[in-house]
Amino acid sequence: VLNQDETPLLYSLVFGEGVVNDATSVVLFNAIQSFDLNHINSTTAWQLMLNFLYLFVTSTLLGVVV
Repeated sequence: VLNQDETPLLYSLVFGEGVVNDATSVVLFNAIQSFDLNHINSTTAWQLMLNFLYLFVTSTLLGVVV
């Protein structure tokens, strides 16, 4: 649909947005996978959010550094 040669900026933006969506899905999946979802309480919810933020920030920093 988009030609990289005709619209390089638009192509880069659309491609980058897709990569960020994929990365967020992987980080969220890994954060949820490590918890027992049969016994959810407020502590588990906070741990899940903190784990997600930790994985997201460290992944972003690693991507920026590389």
